[in-house]
Amino acid sequence: MKQKIFYILLTTTMLLVSNTGCKKLLDEKPKATATLGTLDPTTLDQTVIGMYEPLTRSRGRLWESTTGLGLELMSEYADGGSIQLSWSNYNNVMSQPNSLAQPWTTLYEAIGRANSLIDNLNRNTTLSDAIKNKAYGEAYFVRGYCYYFAVRVWGKVPLRLQPIVNANDVGMALSPVNVIYDSVIKDMKFAEANLPNTTTSPGRATAGAAKTALADIYLTMGQFQLARDKAKEVIDNKATYGYELESSLATVYSPTLATNKEDVFSLKFSQIVDKGAFMASYWADSKAKAAGFSVSGNKFGGIISQAPLIKNWDDNDLRKKFSLYDKYLINGVVTAAEIEKDIYDMRLGKYKDPDAPIDTGNGNDFYLYRFSDVLLIFAEADNKVAGGPTVAAYGAINQVRRRAYGLPTNTTSAVADLPAGLSEASFDELVFRERGYEFIGESKRWFDMVRTNRVAQTINGVNAVIKFPNRKPVPTRVLFNLPDVELQNNPLAN
Repeated sequence: MKQKIFYILLTTTMLLVSNTGCKKLLDEKPKATATLGTLDPTTLDQTVIGMYEPLTRSRGRLWESTTGLGLELMSEYADGGSIQLSWSNYNNVMSQPNSLAQPWTTLYEAIGRANSLIDNLNRNTTLSDAIKNKAYGEAYFVRGYCYYFAVRVWGKVPLRLQPIVNANDVGMALSPVNVIYDSVIKDMKFAEANLPNTTTSPGRATAGAAKTALADIYLTMGQFQLARDKAKEVIDNKATYGYELESSLATVYSPTLATNKEDVFSLKFSQIVDKGAFMASYWADSKAKAAGFSVSGNKFGGIISQAPLIKNWDDNDLRKKFSLYDKYLINGVVTAAEIEKDIYDMRLGKYKDPDAPIDTGNGNDFYLYRFSDVLLIFAEADNKVAGGPTVAAYGAINQVRRRAYGLPTNTTSAVADLPAGLSEASFDELVFRERGYEFIGESKRWFDMVRTNRVAQTINGVNAVIKFPNRKPVPTRVLFNLPDVELQNNPLAN
C-alpha cells in the first residue's frame, strides 16, 4: 500500500512540473501559473497530493534527513560523533546557516505549491464549493505547518502568501514573528473547519491533524488555555477522528504499514529507491543489516548514556529498549554495537528497516503528530491553566506512561502512574521528561528545550558529566541565520 502511495506522488509531481514550468523555487525566470479551471475533481486531487511531495522528497533534505537528523542531534542527550559534530555542538546554529540551505529551498517549494493551489482555486469557477474547500484546507494546512516550522527554526522569514510568477516578485522583507504566527493560526483555523475528519489516503491532512497542530502552536506560544481546549477537542472526539494509542511500538514505527490509529499526521515514506527516509540508516552502524536495523549504516551520531534524561530512564520502560541499544544479536551471538568511545556509547534504533532496498528506501514514516502528542499537550497545558495537575492532566500523561510499560492505558497502575500530589512545577518537569522519552528520535526535543527555556539547564546537565564538555557547549543563540540561497536571491531579506 505504501508503494502505491509513492507511485501516485511520483506521477503527480511530473504533472505539477508540466503545469507550472517550475524547476527551482527562486529561478529568476517568469513562471507560468497552473490553471485549475478546466480540471476535474480527480485531477485536482492528484495536484493536491503533489503539493505534499517536497515534504517527503528523499533528496529534499527536510524532515527525514538533514533537518530531522540535525535537530535531533541538537538534543542535549545526542552527539554527532566525528562526522556530524557541527550539529550536536551547536556550531551550525551559531555560525553555519548554509547547513539548512537545501531544507530552506525544499520548504519554500512546498509553500509555493500551496500558494499556487490557493491562487488557482480562488480563480476556479467549475469545481463545487465542497471539493474546493477540501483542497483549500489541505493547502492551508501544508502552508501553515511549513511556516510554523520555519518560524521556530529561523524566526523572521519572508511570509510569502502569493505565488512567485516572475523575478520582480522575489524581493520580500522579513515578517515579524508575531505576524507569522498570526498567519499560521489563520491557515490552521481554516483547515480545521474545512478538512474531513478522516481520510482513506494516509499522509493527507484531516480536521484532527489541524486541531492538533493548533494545540501545539498555542503551546509553543504560551497560550495554555487555548492549547488545553484545542487538545481536549481532539481527545473528546478521538472516536470521530479514529485516534487511540497503539499498544505496540512496533506497529507505530512499522516500515511497511501505511498508517495506524495513533497516526495524526505523518510524512509518508516507502521501501522504494529514493522514495524512502534516511533515518534508520543515519543512526545505525556498519553491521546494520546483520543486526536488523537497516540496509546500511552511516554512524551519524549516537546517544550519551550519562545524559541525565537517559541515565534516569527506567529500564522497565519499553520505549527505552525499543529506542536505544549498545549491543545486538548477529547469528545468535551477542555483539557490541559500534560506538565512539568517550563521545557516545549508545545507538538510536527507533527506526528499523533491514528490508529496505537502499538507504534512500527505508519505509519508516516520520511523525509530525501522534495521539500521544495530543495527550501530552493537554497534560502540560491543563497543569499550567489550573495551577497544578488536575485529575484530567494525570489521566492524559498516565495513558502514555501505561502504554510505555505494556499496560492497559485506561487502568490505574502503581508501576506506571505518576505520584499524586505533585506541584505545578514538579508535574511540568515530569511532562518535559515524558516528552523526551516519548519523542526521542522524532526531532522535538530541541523545540521543547527552546520553548520551555530549558536550553542552558539541560545542556549544562550533560556537559557536567561528559569527558569533553566542549562538545556540548550552551549556545548563545537558538535561531538559525537565513541561508545564502535566500540572501542572494531576496535583496530585501538582508
